[in-house]
Amino acid sequence: MYRSQSQPTGDPATMSGQVLLRIGIALFAVAVPCAAVVSRRSLFVLMPVAALLMIIGSLLLPGSAEQLLRHLRSALTRPLIVIPLLLLIWAGLSFIWTPFPALAMERYLKTVGTVLVTAMAMACLPARMKPAYSSLMPFGVAAAALATVVVALLWLHTPQPPDSEGGDTLRRAVAGLVVLLWPALTVLALRERLAAAGLLSAVVASAAVLVWAPISLAALIIAVAVFSSSYAAPERMAKAIGGVTAVLMVAAPLLVLALDPLAARLDHSGLFGMLHLWADIVKSEGLKLVTGHGFDTAGRALAAGLLPAGAPRGILFEIWYELGLVGAVATAVLMWGAFTGAARMGRATGSFLMAGIAAVLTISIAGVSISQLWWTTQLAGVALAFAAAARTQTRAETSRAPIFNQRPVLKI
Repeated sequence: MYRSQSQPTGDPATMSGQVLLRIGIALFAVAVPCAAVVSRRSLFVLMPVAALLMIIGSLLLPGSAEQLLRHLRSALTRPLIVIPLLLLIWAGLSFIWTPFPALAMERYLKTVGTVLVTAMAMACLPARMKPAYSSLMPFGVAAAALATVVVALLWLHTPQPPDSEGGDTLRRAVAGLVVLLWPALTVLALRERLAAAGLLSAVVASAAVLVWAPISLAALIIAVAVFSSSYAAPERMAKAIGGVTAVLMVAAPLLVLALDPLAARLDHSGLFGMLHLWADIVKSEGLKLVTGHGFDTAGRALAAGLLPAGAPRGILFEIWYELGLVGAVATAVLMWGAFTGAARMGRATGSFLMAGIAAVLTISIAGVSISQLWWTTQLAGVALAFAAAARTQTRAETSRAPIFNQRPVLKI
């Protein structure tokens, strides 16, 4: 955010700001992923604290408040910022017709708070991240992955069932590692640490296999495929992948109805049973296909018995069920803009960002509820991590020309 990290050291406010900024970055990059291995609630505590420390520390630096206001005003003109804000506004309007307004309001306020704090923290990041700062991200992911491997090996020798709380904690930690891996790889690539990038990927993949988190493992494989295919032709692949995901989001009910005759003839368990239930829900929706049932309704309707036990989860179903056609179209535009915007950032950052988006979408489509606060907070952390990675100083800025000679520019 501010132009230089070499601020005068004699001013106590400036010195305090630098210390708070460093502590915030260290908490975010190292403590957040490592603590997630042993505690599901640590994310809700450490992530906001780290973001607030970064914001406060940055605001103590000379001239930072004025630059923050300029960043935020400029952000309001960018589609990738405006569309999520419009989605939040539409979600807020849905409280007029949701059957669970009081229960959903608390989740909505927490979601809005997470988004706003993260956006401010992104605006407060240094314009050029020193290697000592940015290198904390791959270090934190590596430490968390190794800790996950150790805990998983110990957990395998205990009599706990696979669906125990400990297993769920590890699977959440692996999901976080898979999506945080890509900003960490961005930092290593920009710093020309390609061997370390390969080793880090192997450790994260090993953690996913040992914990046996098939959704996260599939997300990792798909993300690797997206990275490999997009590196040679980022803009062409961005349009192709963004177009497919956008069409899938908008046309999901039509696809379900088209597959319903086949699903009805097959076994009503597993995927086909879920598709058949989804088709029955679509047929009975009426006007709700346009407006949706309201923010955070899918999970609560399932718990209250308003949805059948085998009803689908994940972003494709929940966006349509909760926010209707309006939410689906806005989300589709956001997906298209995210992929095409990533491609314009250059090969170094763009290919990694597209892979990270693909990993997030895979996990979200495969069944992780988008209204769960832990996943919303995790995605906010990924956005902040990519913002920091895009501002990493390359070796050209510190010593010599880098392998990736395109300077990434991330605008919020």
